Amino acid sequence: MLRSRILFKQARRFQSDFPYKKWSDLSLYQQQDFVKGFVENYKKQYPGSKTNVSLKGLSIGMKDHADAPAVFGIFYNDVWNLCKKSKENLYSGAKQALQRNDIKQTGRFGHESFYDLLVENEN
Repeated sequence: MLRSRILFKQARRFQSDFPYKKWSDLSLYQQQDFVKGFVENYKKQYPGSKTNVSLKGLSIGMKDHADAPAVFGIFYNDVWNLCKKSKENLYSGAKQALQRNDIKQTGRFGHESFYDLLVENEN
């Protein structure tokens, strides 16, 4: 019982200290920068994927329209959640922590290079 309280307190402390912004907190420039980095990284990680054409097509004209496609917000938040879960498991002492770069456990966005695209808080 005491151990679970300690782990809960550590998890709560970690949640408030998570260093990355959510998609809704990013400026337009930060969103567009993420989209650009995401498209490049996805192409690098999965060079034979037909998804690369779709991602590139979605990202064309962002600056002209002063917008960032909302679908990339979903991708950003997925990466954000994976990164957060990975770090929480690392510090919680969980037996079955997510393994980075394991596509079967984390999906295509679990590669650590996607975590590098997250935008840090200014705190």
